[in-house]
Order: sequence, then structure tokens, then C-alpha cells
Amino acid sequence: MALTTYKQKRSFNQTPEPTGGKAKAGELRFVIQKHDASRLHYDFRLEMEGVLKSWAVPKGPSTDPAIRRLAMMVEDHPYDYRDFEGIIPEGNYGAGTVIVWDEGTYTPIENFPDKKSQEKYLLKQLKEGSLKFVLYGKKLKGEFALVRTNGMGDNSWLLIKHRDKYASDTEITEKDKSVQSGKTIDKVASTSKKIWGRKIIEPGTTAKDKSAPVKEKPAPKKTTAKKASTTKPAPVKKKINADLDDAPKAPFPQTVSPMLATLVDKPFDQPGWLYEIKWDGYRALSLCNKSEVNIISRNNKSFNEKFYPIYEAVKLWGIYGIADGEIAVLNDKGISNFGALQNWRSEADGEIVYYVFDLLWLDGHDLT
Repeated sequence: MALTTYKQKRSFNQTPEPTGGKAKAGELRFVIQKHDASRLHYDFRLEMEGVLKSWAVPKGPSTDPAIRRLAMMVEDHPYDYRDFEGIIPEGNYGAGTVIVWDEGTYTPIENFPDKKSQEKYLLKQLKEGSLKFVLYGKKLKGEFALVRTNGMGDNSWLLIKHRDKYASDTEITEKDKSVQSGKTIDKVASTSKKIWGRKIIEPGTTAKDKSAPVKEKPAPKKTTAKKASTTKPAPVKKKINADLDDAPKAPFPQTVSPMLATLVDKPFDQPGWLYEIKWDGYRALSLCNKSEVNIISRNNKSFNEKFYPIYEAVKLWGIYGIADGEIAVLNDKGISNFGALQNWRSEADGEIVYYVFDLLWLDGHDLT
């Protein structure tokens, strides 16, 4: 975008926002500004090509990998906007109070020798719709991704935290003070001197400025930060149509292995035989005790953390049973990619699916 759109939306004789500025040499910078405009939101900005590529995040960032936050891409902002904290007056675009909620440096996840090669790679990812980077901020740290969504327009993205040592289900937005001034957005709204049209009168002096005063936006009422809702759909209550009457009763197995392929001389087709598609993925067993779930590999290694979207989905089944299936990552054409599965960290790395082939045990009955 350049800064044309940014400048067209603003009257710089009526707003304290910067008109532009050159990026500095050294590390790439990022900033997140909390902005109490018509609706409270967070502006996430990454330095690229000498400007700040920008996204409006309505609910703010999250450090929980299971939570994906909508991020709407907006116009590029000038580099020196990263330091802006103050009040945009009523009647101007984006009127409201702004604080620097977090700031720091960032890099691509991959290693590059210099800033120029980092930017080149990041711009390629931006064009492809999947940005993966590491933040070194005062509040946000570790790996994140910005992923353009399908079916919601080119400007709709998702901000996602990768699962690393900085991941947490703590509501990070409850840390509500500016990293620049140490003030909350309410405090800045009531005390900021950075507002066009306001004359600051020091004690013992009189006002000589005859310019018409600008009506200031009243300080917003204080609210208690609440943890973002993590309400999930109720478990599927549709009855599983399995004929358990003829199945032998058996306790929950202490050990269980997935069915594996057997080599034969030539293919055959016989009554009573069904064939599974080889999806080029990881075989996975789901051991379910209602909402308690453990998804394991054929070597008994847990997939719960690595493939957390599958884990969260299986918990919603609400069954007491064991399912056998295969985890795969699909590209945009629906074709599985084993390399992408091996390197999968989050939805930014591709669509992850769980193909269930068989129900091995259910409600005290052996179905093998």
C-alpha cells in the first residue's frame, strides 16, 4: 500500500499523528497500539519496506495457541507512527485515544544474515498470505503467525500464537498499561498533552491562545478486563449407530495398537473387506473418556500438544471409546503433504485434518 491512503484519510493540521518518517537501520521493529476509537481494538504493525504494515485486531492478541484472533489488514502507516501515543480529536479519522501497548523487534522464524534479506522473505510470505515470525516485545514474545483467510476477502487475516515456551492461556490484554508511558488508556485520555487544539496552561499563567477550543472526547468509563470467551460448541449428541448388542463386552483396553498394512502379492476384492485410503500422514489412536482425551501415535507418543486443533475437536465428541485414524495436512487443493505435516506448528502451516477409519471400543464393548 504506500502511504497515499494513510495521508488521504487525515487532516494533519487537525491531528497530532505523524505525516511520515524514514525507517532506521538495524533490526526490524513491531508495535501494537491499543486504540479506543468508535470501538476498542488493537493495531498490530510490522515494519516492512520502510513503513508499518498494519492490521486491526478487534479482540487484541492472544498467547493461547488454541485461540485465533481476527486481524483486518488496513492501510500502511509511516514508520514513526510506532511512537505515537495521544488523542486523535473528534471529527478526524480514527478519533480516540491511542497508547503504545507493546513494542520491540521481530524476525522471520527462518534465519537470515541481514535486514534486507529478512524483509525480502517477509514480503514474499505477505504476498502468499502466510507470515510467520518471532516477536521480541515487552509483553509478547515467541513465534506468531498471520494467515490470510479464505472466503472473507483479501483483508481478513488470523493472528495465531505458535506453541512454544511463551505460549499461555493467561489473558495477555489484562496487562493494560502503555509500555511507553506506563499509563492506561483511560489515564492517557484524561491527561495527554498530545492533542491538536488543546492549550496546556501551566500554574500561575494565563491563556493567550485565541484559537477555538476543540471538543475533547470524554475519558471512557473504566471497565474490568475480562478473559476472552473460549466457549466451545456442545458435544455432538447424535446417537452413534453401532450395533453393540452382538459385540462382546470388554474392559477399556490397557494397550491398543492401530491396524497396520500387510504386504500381499497382488490386490484383491472380496466380500467383507474394506480398504482405507493412505493419506500420507501419521496414524493416530484417540483414547476417549468423555472429555478426557489422549491422542497417541503408533509408537505411543502423545499428539495432544503438537496437533492441538485435533485434540480440541476430539474432546467435543464426548464419547467413551477408542477411535483409529490418520492425521494429515492438506494443501489448498485438498492434497495431503507429509513434509508439511512434519513441519506443522499452527494453522499457518496448512489445514490439519483427522480421518477416522474405525471405532475399536465403545461403552464397554469390543468392536474389533
